[in-house]
Amino acid sequence: MFNSVFRRMSFGVLLLMVGTVPTLIASEEVQWSKSIEESMSEAKTTGKPMMMDFYTDW
Repeated sequence: MFNSVFRRMSFGVLLLMVGTVPTLIASEEVQWSKSIEESMSEAKTTGKPMMMDFYTDW
């Protein structure tokens, strides 16, 4: 009986985590910068990758 209850509780906790973790991750906003020098120095100090987006209105 304990094994069955433990499995159900574990499954419930797993479903709760699967439902909430992506929402928490997606709530972070992207901090855009217009200065490449500032962005490169920040990426170097934090150790995070940097994404550059180019476009044109030709």
